Parts: sequence; C-alpha cells; structure tokens
Amino acid sequence: MNLIFLISILLKGVGAVLEILLQITITRGIGVSGYGTYTTWINAADLIFWCLFSGIVKCNTFYLSGKNRTLVKFKNKYYVRYVIPITGCICLAAWAAGRKEYLMIAVIAFAELLMLDQSSSFLAEGNYISSLTGEYVLGRMFLLVSVFILQSTGRFSLNATVVLYLAQYILVVVFFLVVGKKKRRRDLNKNQPDQVRKVSVRKLLQYQRADIMQAMIGQMPVILQYILAGAFEAGVVGIVLLVKKLINFISGPAAKVFLPEFSRLYHKDDRKGLRDSFSSIMRIQMLFAGPLAVVLAGYPEVVLRILAEELIPYTGLFMGCSLIFIIAATLGPCGGLMQMTGNERLDNRCREAAVLFMLIIFVLMRRDPLFALYGLAAQTLTESVSKYIFVCRWLEKEPVRLSTYLRWWILPAAAIGVSRFMQWQDSFTMMFITAVIVFSIQFAVELKKEGGLLQMLKQRRSFNEQKDTDD
Repeated sequence: MNLIFLISILLKGVGAVLEILLQITITRGIGVSGYGTYTTWINAADLIFWCLFSGIVKCNTFYLSGKNRTLVKFKNKYYVRYVIPITGCICLAAWAAGRKEYLMIAVIAFAELLMLDQSSSFLAEGNYISSLTGEYVLGRMFLLVSVFILQSTGRFSLNATVVLYLAQYILVVVFFLVVGKKKRRRDLNKNQPDQVRKVSVRKLLQYQRADIMQAMIGQMPVILQYILAGAFEAGVVGIVLLVKKLINFISGPAAKVFLPEFSRLYHKDDRKGLRDSFSSIMRIQMLFAGPLAVVLAGYPEVVLRILAEELIPYTGLFMGCSLIFIIAATLGPCGGLMQMTGNERLDNRCREAAVLFMLIIFVLMRRDPLFALYGLAAQTLTESVSKYIFVCRWLEKEPVRLSTYLRWWILPAAAIGVSRFMQWQDSFTMMFITAVIVFSIQFAVELKKEGGLLQMLKQRRSFNEQKDTDD
C-alpha cells in the first residue's frame, strides 16, 4: 500500500501538470473568452453527468471493496432502463431543437460515465495503477498532444477541441476494456467465481443527491457566469477553478485510494482504524498543500502570467480563493469518509446548507462581474469546516489536534511572508526554490518525528499485511 500511495501521488501530479499545460495551450490559442466558452460546454456535460449518472461511481466504491465482487446484474438494468433512455431523450431534444452542440454535450456526459464507472470499479477492486493511469494521465496526454498538433498545423478551433475532449474519454474506455478483459481471464484461471452484490436503490439515490449538490458547486458557477456576465468572466472563473482542480490533484490521491479502506474498516466497526487512516491522509495532503500555498499565495503574479496575462488585475481575488481551497483540502476527505460510513444523509445536509449559503452570496454580490467566485469561496469554507467538525465528533476524537494543525502552517506562512517582504513575487526562480525548500523541510520533519509519516506508513503496512491474512 505504501508504494501505491507514492505511485498514486505521482500519477495525479502528472495529471495536474497535463491539465495546466492544456489550459495554457487552449487559452493562448483562443484567449480567455474562448476558454470561457470551451469550459462552459465542458461544465455543461459534467453537470449532466453529476446530476443524473454519478451515483453509480460511489456505489462501486461502497459495494466492490473486496475480492471478486460484482454489480453486473444491477448495472445491466441501470444502463438499459435508465442511462441509455435518458441520454437518448436528451439527444433527440437537442436534434429537434437544431442545437447540435447540446447533442455533443450529452454524448460527452455518457462517455464520462462509462470512463468513471470503470475507473472507480478498478479502484475498488484494488487495480489502482490501471485506474489512476487511465483517468488522470492517458486521456489528458492524448488531449494535450492533439491540441498541440492542431495548433502547429493551423487547424486549431473551439469545435475541434470539444471533439477531442470526447475522443479522450473513448480512448480511456477502450484502455479499461482491454485491462478488464485481461483481469477477468486471470480470475477465471484462478477459479475465483464472482460474488454478485445487491445494490440498495435508496443508497444510490442518496449518493446521487449528494452529487447534484456537488454539481451545483463545481459546474454551475461557470455556467452562470457565462449566461449572466459573458465568456470572459466565465473564463476567469474557469481558470480559478482550475486551481481548485490542481489542489484536488495534489491532495486527492491518498484520499481516493483510502475510500475502499474506509468501507472495509466501517464494516469491521474499527473506528480507531478509521481515525488513523484519516490522520494519515491529512499528513500526506499537508506535505503538498504547504508548498502549493507558498506558490499560489506567495507568487500569484508568476502563476497568473503563466496562465493568462489578462488575469493580473484579479491577483487579490485569486490569492484569497486559492488559500480557501487549500485550507479546505487539508481538512481531509470528510465527505468520502461520511459516505463510506453510513453518514451520507448528514453529508448531504452539510453540502446543501453550504450551497444555500453560496446562493445567498450570489444574490448579494450579483452586481459584481465575478460574483460566482465569492459564492464558491464561501461555500467551500463553510462545507469543509462543518464536515470536519462532524467527522471529529463521529470518530470520538479529532484525527489531528488543532495545535498540531496550526504548527503545520508555520513554515508555509513564514515562506509566504518572506517572499512578499523581499518582493520576490515576480521571480519564477525564487518561487521554485522556496516551494522545494518548504516541501523538503516538511518531508524531513515528518520522516524523523515520533508518530510522523514514516511510522504511520510502517503501521499501515503491518495493518494491510494483517488484513490480507484475515481475508
């Protein structure tokens, strides 16, 4: 499991770099306004997926955490009776209305479902490398290379980029089908029959309800900005949300790998194991969140010039949103733990209350051209803090003490203060050096201290060895 942690962090880091390079390539090709239009269409496809189909992803994680388990009967009915008819109706409505771009959006949402369904199944079954490689690296690499080739040949356009976005999903789905076929062949050779699991439709609906709220948070701000303010403002929001994606890329791999373990520990009623796992994730996330905070808050001008020169006037807003997103990430995967431990209703209530707060901010700040960013920042902070408080109470003890958490921030805060005081904020070289120094010091401290990361990883290896023996 230790090696899986390191590989997952590496693969998600590669995915983050590819995502940033893709955004820079597209923005420089069609400008911030063009990127705003592009990201609006992509977010519309994501909105369909998260509002209608995404619940199956968490069902995979909850029900497939173990050996030789399958949801094949349920999924056959799910796709034939629900997914395909809904997608077909959307496509027919788009065709009848003469809006072919809406048809493409529906097809992209369907392809996204196929890709994430298989990826989450692989992850729950323990095929971490295949899942993370396909979902985070293969598709983005194909998209980036294809966009670069189109720009080099003078054939780059917004429509071509959207088509390539669909093609990346198809490529990853084919990759998963090939890998899955090989896995099934190995299982048959080992004479390991599948255990068919029964899915609770009620639980599926609870997961879907949570993801509808998640779509309101992740996709609606960009779409609302495009409708109410314009393509440029939508581009600004999309680029700032790219920072949130980057933070999720850096902080998320350990959390995602741990979700099946949350389910296993919950079914064993091992609350101490859950608390230790959650603490380990927070420590791993902070190792990367600290240097990232130094980059985004200490050198925002450098980052914005890389992303798009037109964003320089929004430096202050960029810094504020970035810090809020980072703090939320360092509080750990509260939503994931709640959904894997039978607390999905309370997870939904926390999210819904935060979304309501976001909508109130939208109304109060509606005259500001970037009202969506203020609402999104308020929602993110409200949801993350409220869920962390619940997790601490449910676990009967906080995973990380407040004093310990605050000490984690001393070094990044000092590095940010020094960079601003010395006026290094325009230097890419100093940004890189400072971030590396902060990461190196944090990593060394965690390895050497008693109860630090090294000891946690050793304990986790012993735990996994014992788990394998029990299985």
